[in-house]
Amino acid sequence: MVKRKSITITDPNAISYFADMDRSEMSNTSFIVETFGDFKNKKTYNPYDLITIPPGKFGTEEKKNKNSFTTTLGLWVYNKVFIEPYLVDTIGYVNEVLNKKTMKKINQKIVYAVLENRIPLDAMKYYIQCCQKFQPYCDILAWSFTEGMLMSSGKINAKKKQLMKKYKKALDDKDPNGIGDMQKELLDYSEEILKDDPSMDMFDSGAKGSYGNNFKNIFVMRGAIKDPDPAKGYDVVLSDYIDGVKEDEYVTMARSLAYGPYSRAKKTQYGGYLEKLFLRSLQHVTLLPPGSDCGTKRTIEITLTKDIMSMCMYNWIVENGKLVELTTENMDKYLDKTVHMRFASMCENPDGRICSKCIGNLFYRLGITNIGAAAPQVASRLKVIALKAFHDSQVKMHEIDVAAAFSDK
Repeated sequence: MVKRKSITITDPNAISYFADMDRSEMSNTSFIVETFGDFKNKKTYNPYDLITIPPGKFGTEEKKNKNSFTTTLGLWVYNKVFIEPYLVDTIGYVNEVLNKKTMKKINQKIVYAVLENRIPLDAMKYYIQCCQKFQPYCDILAWSFTEGMLMSSGKINAKKKQLMKKYKKALDDKDPNGIGDMQKELLDYSEEILKDDPSMDMFDSGAKGSYGNNFKNIFVMRGAIKDPDPAKGYDVVLSDYIDGVKEDEYVTMARSLAYGPYSRAKKTQYGGYLEKLFLRSLQHVTLLPPGSDCGTKRTIEITLTKDIMSMCMYNWIVENGKLVELTTENMDKYLDKTVHMRFASMCENPDGRICSKCIGNLFYRLGITNIGAAAPQVASRLKVIALKAFHDSQVKMHEIDVAAAFSDK
């Protein structure tokens, strides 16, 4: 199995070469191939190799790094090409793993900066173009399936046979909870034996595939499957795709299409119907001019948790009788605080249009006044969730405290 090991670049000529290189050269295919390409199991450098950047090599002309700092070669290329031209003041130097979570955080900062006129729209366009430019390089920079991962099913199957004895009752009873526990043990075991394998990057990063769904189905087991007949509960398939579906499990596997893709297709269909319904019924709704205020005293009470905060940006908070717009400048102040907020459905403007204080400033920042045309976003979100569910065959069980669910606290 291939194992990764970072090296520290110490050659002064190599450090100078990378530190002084123009970003346009860094984005060329020839540079990526020659620097990171694998030829006969040999690479010049890896994206995770370490390099110490001297002072004065990163930033705008007016604001360069004053001290040397250590980073990876891959992150150095990313920051020089993606961040340095327009986003240094907004993002700073990104010196953490570029996984799904980090990229989401960066994208959110860029969106806020554009909405608040701190960077021009062209800065976002440039960033998106860089993403498009580098996307084909994933075949060079990251592995897909290594030989180690493709050959891992032997060890996983041996572990599976052990766990089949341990979870015999759950398998006989077709208990989805017990089957889920067995899957988790197998996935934990697989993650341990493959932790140094480069092909785990595509799962760990969140860039492609799901470890709990795609990897499980390919290398571990298909797992619990809901029977189309509600009275029959669940079936179980122990086969995985890499070794092939066993003959006696094929019918169960095929029958899963009735409960899975068909039901999700119906939900997608319904989501599309709701989009059209929302548009037809609400397309007449418009906004009053910026700064308008219906004067209502009605508000909603909401706790601005980290997950909720982004959905409430640029709305107006009522604080000590005054209105305060929620922006990036004060969002930390209100994090996890319960506030009273003006809300669109409580607007009391008599002609049916919504005032700016009730709707918030987001749509004005976007240049949208026919707000009714944005109403289908709610239904569209439901439709997208159903579409994504086509690619996720996991059966997930959740415990719900009914008393807590209906509590007014």
